[in-house]
Amino acid sequence: MSAPNSEEQTEFIKIFSDLLEQTYVDKIESCNNEKFIYTNERIDGPYAEVNSKMRNSKGEEFSINYKLHRAGGDWRVYDLVIENVSLVNNYRSQFNRILSSSTYDELVMKLKAETFRQ
Repeated sequence: MSAPNSEEQTEFIKIFSDLLEQTYVDKIESCNNEKFIYTNERIDGPYAEVNSKMRNSKGEEFSINYKLHRAGGDWRVYDLVIENVSLVNNYRSQFNRILSSSTYDELVMKLKAETFRQ
């Protein structure tokens, strides 16, 4: 399989960003009785990590760690690690499985279908 060209990369970023927003951002914003506790932050050059916990209304705590990269003057989240599971690594594994038996175009179609299903 050949590497995607810049147009395909732009399309993929848009589709994947839309999927993440619909899947996760809306759920996070709908949190009502949860409490977020920031426990630690580390900066190492252009990279940073912010560790936090979310406590739900039942008193259960879940770790949520944000990995960031400085882009220009802004910090941008590039990975979210929930209970020691990286979203980036999780999606990368799924994409690799799909690409091992399908084409890039089929991966894009699956992402689009998932985005519209949300």
